[in-house]
Amino acid sequence: MKKIKNIKNRIGKIALVLSCCAFVPAFTSCEDFLDRPPYDQFDDTEFWQSEAQARAFMYGVYPSIFPGYGTGTVDPTTFYFETSNDDYMSGIVQTELYGSPGNDAIPTSGGGWSFTDIRKANYIIENVDRLPLDEASVNHWRGVGRFFRAVFYSNMVFTFGDVPYMDKVPVASNKKEDLDYLYKDREPRTLVVGKIMEDFQYAMDHCRTNDGSLQINKYVAAAMASRLLLREGTYLKYHNLDAAKATECLEMAKAASELVMSNTSYKLSDDYKALFASDDLGSNPEVIMYRKYAVGVLEHNMQTTTTSFSVQGASRSLAESFSTSEGFPIYWNNAYWMAPASDDFFANRDPRLTLIFRSGYYIRGEKNLGNISFAISGFSCHKYIDDAKFDPASTLYARGKNITDAPCLRLGEVLLNYAEICYELGLLTQGILDQTINVLRDRKSVGMPHLQMVGGKPAVDGQEYDDPKRLQLNPANDVSELLWEIRRERRVELAHEGFRRNDLKRWKKLDYMMNAINPDIRYGAYIRLEDYKDKDASIVVEDPADAKEGYILGNTGAQRVIMPTEKNYISPVPADEIGKYANHGYKLSQTKAWESE
Repeated sequence: MKKIKNIKNRIGKIALVLSCCAFVPAFTSCEDFLDRPPYDQFDDTEFWQSEAQARAFMYGVYPSIFPGYGTGTVDPTTFYFETSNDDYMSGIVQTELYGSPGNDAIPTSGGGWSFTDIRKANYIIENVDRLPLDEASVNHWRGVGRFFRAVFYSNMVFTFGDVPYMDKVPVASNKKEDLDYLYKDREPRTLVVGKIMEDFQYAMDHCRTNDGSLQINKYVAAAMASRLLLREGTYLKYHNLDAAKATECLEMAKAASELVMSNTSYKLSDDYKALFASDDLGSNPEVIMYRKYAVGVLEHNMQTTTTSFSVQGASRSLAESFSTSEGFPIYWNNAYWMAPASDDFFANRDPRLTLIFRSGYYIRGEKNLGNISFAISGFSCHKYIDDAKFDPASTLYARGKNITDAPCLRLGEVLLNYAEICYELGLLTQGILDQTINVLRDRKSVGMPHLQMVGGKPAVDGQEYDDPKRLQLNPANDVSELLWEIRRERRVELAHEGFRRNDLKRWKKLDYMMNAINPDIRYGAYIRLEDYKDKDASIVVEDPADAKEGYILGNTGAQRVIMPTEKNYISPVPADEIGKYANHGYKLSQTKAWESE
């Protein structure tokens, strides 16, 4: 009983510090404590006495890195609900991108400028030496802490560019050296990126090969490094920030991908759909890390939302990016291709189209949809649920009661990363395509023809091709035919998994979200109104003059007209944060693109 009481006391002390800032000195506020990397005042002399205690402490960090489908009745901000990209039909009115004139007010607070998670990571790193374990075990836990720090700083850098770099928990005191550290100004992006790479390398070198189910290991670290260093390397490249550092990031991302791919226990799942609609991903060989859900323990709302609620829906741009079953873009050799106005749209296409969307149009105005979610665009997503098993009477499908596991890192993504990395490094070969994209196409539930390289250009069965959409969206011809196809494969395989917005940012292609540049995001499915017995004013097709058929028109009002600039790709520091520094006699620099605001 004494042991239980001591554990409860320690938990109580932790909760006290995190919830009410009881021990923060007078010279800083509670908000300062939460937004700057603070220090630990609770008595944790017993906390690091065992590996189990260390593991328990670190569980609190996992949701920040692996949010999965979120929790409760709140729709997740990842996966399907990351809607601010060209995969979704634009709304009635397109407001200008954040950062454009008229939509460029610097926020007072929030915006992601928070060091709370970094503080937790540094606390772990500083305290693991206290564990009564052998050197290898201590290094494993230090690697876990450094993995956390690498991820958190990767996201800070991607959002803000230059940021203060903290590699220790600040000491709260009135001493100048402590205040100088607590209120450090921003440091160069590439310096911080170098530290991120060091942390990822340490984690890959020292984390255990296997530490049990749902635990950080070297392959989890490597898969995340593959993702985030590809993201950073291409951002640095396409934004012309630092070509040398971009290459370093890509080379490390390549090595990280190869580490994952070398583990033969990871294999693609035969069933693509099972990755997203299973109650237990523990035995799925493709999944490297997932978030576990269980009745009465942790539940989400993903399945309910994609079966019982209306959504804007996917754009024509996304739906038509799925190739034909022969492996060619739908507009290749057929510039006047028109989408069938029936379920035939889904016929003879990449099977992933019907694994992600219901093979029929479910639009506003229809009756008797049962429990199928309608999409204003007509394209109803069912990637996250098996409709054949759906039972509206089951409590498992009630709002906030869903328990399907969420894949957070999977081999399929790593293979796509590797193909893109090798292209960016000038190392792509047919052999690498066969190891990556073509393995994905060979998945039993997919079965698509292989992508080939012929003279450096994409081909299927020896036939070279060039998608007409490529130059329409990239008139400067700054995306090659082969790179376009690699990006297409990524868009299709990872559709609605929360990657697209960041992909557009790192490629410097936010202009794809402008209707004037990419008119296909204005539209949904092609329909004949006579096919819908109950028509109402909410169904709008392209020609408003007695139209009988056409593409569903989502955007009938204003369009974006201001081309993206640097401000659209990088966020400002909230005004309150700069004010906190000033109140203590220090300067926190504003993001360069936003300095004049």
